[in-house]
Amino acid sequence: MKIPFLKLALLGLLAVAPAVPAAHAAAGDSRAPKKLMERWVAEAPGPGAGLPGWYSKAPDVHVHQPRNLAKIPVAEIDLLRRRAMVAFDALMQQPSLRDVRGTSLHADINISVVPTLDGVRLVGATFTIRAKSVIEGNTDTIQRDGRFLTPSEEGAVLSVFLNPYDMMARRQVQAEGVERKSLQVRTGSAFGLYVADTLPDYDPDAEYAWGPRPLALQLQHDRSWYQPGAAGVHPLLVHLSSYSHENDDLRSDRLNPERPAARLAAAMFMTDWEEVQRRMREVR
Repeated sequence: MKIPFLKLALLGLLAVAPAVPAAHAAAGDSRAPKKLMERWVAEAPGPGAGLPGWYSKAPDVHVHQPRNLAKIPVAEIDLLRRRAMVAFDALMQQPSLRDVRGTSLHADINISVVPTLDGVRLVGATFTIRAKSVIEGNTDTIQRDGRFLTPSEEGAVLSVFLNPYDMMARRQVQAEGVERKSLQVRTGSAFGLYVADTLPDYDPDAEYAWGPRPLALQLQHDRSWYQPGAAGVHPLLVHLSSYSHENDDLRSDRLNPERPAARLAAAMFMTDWEEVQRRMREVR
């Protein structure tokens, strides 16, 4: 069951979160494509070509309450929402997403009970930005708030998981390396980054490849994002995915830097996720 927007407002869950300074050109991911970053790390990069794209002023919040189990408490919903807003604020200040052209950006926060393989009750929140091409002259292109979007386009998705249990338990997540306090991961060609108070053991020279299942078994008991004081490591996963050929082109630095997926990738690579995770922890 979804809690409607009006009810959230009445419950006081739509207060604006404190603004978070963006971390431009974070000393970050060595995997970041060179040409892509050259386009967006300039002193004052232009917004690009195309129609002004519509973008969310704030994420739409969707709370999926279980039908036959205990409801997610309002306090937990509010804390998860406010913590997810830290990621929204940081990303939307990045040059590739600011005053965006030729691309629309729709942000959502989904909060739900996550079924685990061992039957442990876990509440998760996923913040997403879906980026779609705005096609000038297309009959499906519409105007909203003085800007434009083409709803029929598929688009790319940047997801921020506050506890990525489901990804680690059910997807083929591979480790690529460790930089600072972040574990670089991938699903196929899609980029991902895992940040937590304590990273899982990873040895690139180990006889057997790193697997996500042991981490998933730990994360199913981690309530640190929504129950203050609960044991846990505040696990955060950032994941970018588009069409398979765009994921491949992004990795090989062949993707046009102004494509929706490329804009999301630039924002992902230019955000200091360790700082974002720290600021999320500070939200009470």
